[in-house]
Amino acid sequence: MRELIGSVLIYLAALTTAQGSPLHEAAKNGDLAAVAAALDAGAAIEEQDKGATPLFLAVRSHHPEAAELLIKRGAGVSRESALGLPITVAVLKRYADLMQLLLSHGADPNAKARGGEPMLHFAVANGCLDCVKVLVEAGADVNAIWIQGDPARLPGIITPYHLAKHEDHADIAAYLEAHGVVILKPEPISAKLANSDPAKGAAFFASNCSFCHVARAQDVPTRGPNLWNVVGRDKASTKFDGYSQTLLAWEGSWTYEDLNIFLAGPTLTTPGVNMDVRGEPDETDRLNVIAYLRTLADSPFPLP
Repeated sequence: MRELIGSVLIYLAALTTAQGSPLHEAAKNGDLAAVAAALDAGAAIEEQDKGATPLFLAVRSHHPEAAELLIKRGAGVSRESALGLPITVAVLKRYADLMQLLLSHGADPNAKARGGEPMLHFAVANGCLDCVKVLVEAGADVNAIWIQGDPARLPGIITPYHLAKHEDHADIAAYLEAHGVVILKPEPISAKLANSDPAKGAAFFASNCSFCHVARAQDVPTRGPNLWNVVGRDKASTKFDGYSQTLLAWEGSWTYEDLNIFLAGPTLTTPGVNMDVRGEPDETDRLNVIAYLRTLADSPFPLP
């Protein structure tokens, strides 16, 4: 998620351009007569100046009438310039009215930015509830997934709802929840634990979890909490400064089923947590790693 917030800041920092062509200047200033005159004189409506098309500049400078004139004269609402799509700058500048204009002329509410981030994620990261509403009402997927990092190594899985919860945008989270958010619910696994393989779980842990978690009683926590004696202990109860508000609010101890829920996909089962890796969708691997976690104790927690 840090990458997404960084992308927002980079986009916003890039949204300044020096003086350009007459058409670009007219669009930037919202001068309708000058826009029309430049186009009548043969100016190329999609020409980029300093990485921006005239429509991009009209949107960036919040000139709805100039933007509408350019669209009527042929400017593509989905034409991407070096600085991005017109709807990207509308989202980042929190211009819900211009978003509606672009969407009404065919802009894609599920369009993605250069890093693969869906527009809805940008709106959530920017804390703009009105922008979120415009996108969702236009058909944006409230369960869209943005994949961070290397897909081969448990990448981050970020949904708009998870992002809203994580960034404490309670109003946006409530709106998304009321408009179709789906929370992953894996099947219960307690009855299958007796047939799991702790040795295979240890191998899985070593290759996928040990980068962030230590597993011996005397080890100091690193990126994640120490997992010694995790099965059966109270959630968020060890000495660790990185617990999310979501995990702190999840009452009770780490039961086998709660571990199964969490490990199936932390951001998909428990939106708002700091552990934003993919998790493990394969039930057998989850069973094995939970069986291994059970062994990390002086007196392993009883099996169901």
